[in-house]
Amino acid sequence: MMMGWINSFYSKLVLGLLASFLLIGLLLMFLVQQLTIRYQNEVEQKLHLELAAHVVGDDSLLKDGEIDQKALKHAFHSMMILGPSFEFYVLTPEGTVTTYSAEDDKIKRMTVDLEPIKQFLSGNEALPILGDDPRSVFRQKIFSVAEIKQQDQLKGYLYIIIGGEIYDSTVDLLKNSHIINLSFWGLSAALLFSLIVVLLLFAMLTRPLRQLTTDMKKFRSEGFDKGVLPASHWDENSSDEIQRLGSTFNAMASTLKQQYEKVRTTDELRRELISYVSHDLRTPLAALQGYLETWQLKQSTLSSAESSEMIQVAANNAQQVSRLVEQLFELAHLDAENTQLTMEPVSIAELAQDVLQKLQLDAERRGIRLDVNPKDPSLMAMADIEKLERVFTNLVDNAIRHCHQGDSVSINISRLEQQLQVTVSDTGAGIAPEDLPHIFDAHYRGRNTLAQQEVSAGNSKSERTNSGLGLAITRRIVELHGSKISVESKAGQGTSFSFLLNGVA
Repeated sequence: MMMGWINSFYSKLVLGLLASFLLIGLLLMFLVQQLTIRYQNEVEQKLHLELAAHVVGDDSLLKDGEIDQKALKHAFHSMMILGPSFEFYVLTPEGTVTTYSAEDDKIKRMTVDLEPIKQFLSGNEALPILGDDPRSVFRQKIFSVAEIKQQDQLKGYLYIIIGGEIYDSTVDLLKNSHIINLSFWGLSAALLFSLIVVLLLFAMLTRPLRQLTTDMKKFRSEGFDKGVLPASHWDENSSDEIQRLGSTFNAMASTLKQQYEKVRTTDELRRELISYVSHDLRTPLAALQGYLETWQLKQSTLSSAESSEMIQVAANNAQQVSRLVEQLFELAHLDAENTQLTMEPVSIAELAQDVLQKLQLDAERRGIRLDVNPKDPSLMAMADIEKLERVFTNLVDNAIRHCHQGDSVSINISRLEQQLQVTVSDTGAGIAPEDLPHIFDAHYRGRNTLAQQEVSAGNSKSERTNSGLGLAITRRIVELHGSKISVESKAGQGTSFSFLLNGVA
């Protein structure tokens, strides 16, 4: 649980922010400390700028050309009254320490660098100026210095360290400096307040991201059944990138669900189709096998006419199987995503007339009239001529099966602005209202065709049966042409199929 929280995006932001604030706080504290120390040094050095010169002027430290040790001790005694924060040293003109107010065991350096002293005496350098502290090998401190001269001849320097042992420790400096303590607590309070504000801001900014994470987990756990996110959560027009990301994910989830439903529905339809097709194949195959086995067993006792009739029935059933297999392959090919059409200008009336001539013999045998209106070769449309011929063949063949003797089938073509409307109508038996919504299903077979009536009458030897794939193939071809096919029918009054094609000027 703890590791999960640490690995979250928000926790990483919080930890990164805490580390940044801690680092910034330490840097600021160090900077404040250095600035405070520098400021204190500057103030202290300015306050005691003339201290050494005052001591040298008030007390004559020279006697007979040499430093008067008695006067020097008197001066040291007078200055020690001010407190232990001052340390006094007498230097030679070369910077060697000769006399000092400290104890002998505390002196670590007997030579002082003269460069800071010369900068101090010049008065041109900005304060604070740090000089060598004889109590330490490396430490430097602020100081006051004055030349000890006799008749303009330099005899040495009075070198006073400002800030004795009480200020040697930074911890002591912090403990004894009200300004530093106040700065520390003020800076800590400011950093803490800023941290709280930024954490709240981060929590507010990352809230949509946490909500999106929750929604994604919910979508993953619920799957496609309840996995679509509520659209109210996200605004695709928002300037917030997370809002747009959530809206994009929501749209993607919806699309995935639609595709899933489509695949599931298609899979169910395919299983149903296989069931129906298996039945359709089983019937003619059983008839084919039965007639052939009968002929094989009884051919020696059959007359020539009876033998020919059995062979013809077997051939008809074989053709039925062949047509069904071809339609299955054709429907599978049309359902493929990469199906391509060869579009070219087609004279619709001429193509329709060719299809009617192909089916004329079957229509005459049934006593059904076929016609095209108008027979105008100038009615041109952009289409795949081979597949459009398949549409006409399926629709006219379907109409013939629904007609009785004396009925008619017609193909009517009319121009609608930039398109041509094609209508295949018949005056046959029509389609039952309960069947009408399902006629384009791949397994649909109308219950009022002439073939079925003949089957009911016991005559099925030479009549081909309908597999139900013709209208499914027709609808798919029309869709590939960028159109939709519609149907109108009334029982006993006939049926009309209509679709549009893009015309050619």
